[in-house]
Amino acid sequence: MSRRADPERIHQARRAATLNGLTDYGMSLEDAERWCDAWEAEAARLELPKDKNYWTVGSAWIAEERAARRPGW
Repeated sequence: MSRRADPERIHQARRAATLNGLTDYGMSLEDAERWCDAWEAEAARLELPKDKNYWTVGSAWIAEERAARRPGW
């Protein structure tokens, strides 16, 4: 008998994967947490569902926001 997938556990696993991706490129864990928190606030503001695309879109949003804040771009 298989267990049902827990949407919150899946969401947290995808968030952790996003954090790992950011820290793998040299970002501190604290900064990565802040970016993920910022994405979650933006997604809530936009009333986005926490579906399978949530963190894919979130990763793209974080990359775009970070690029927009880099000096000289």
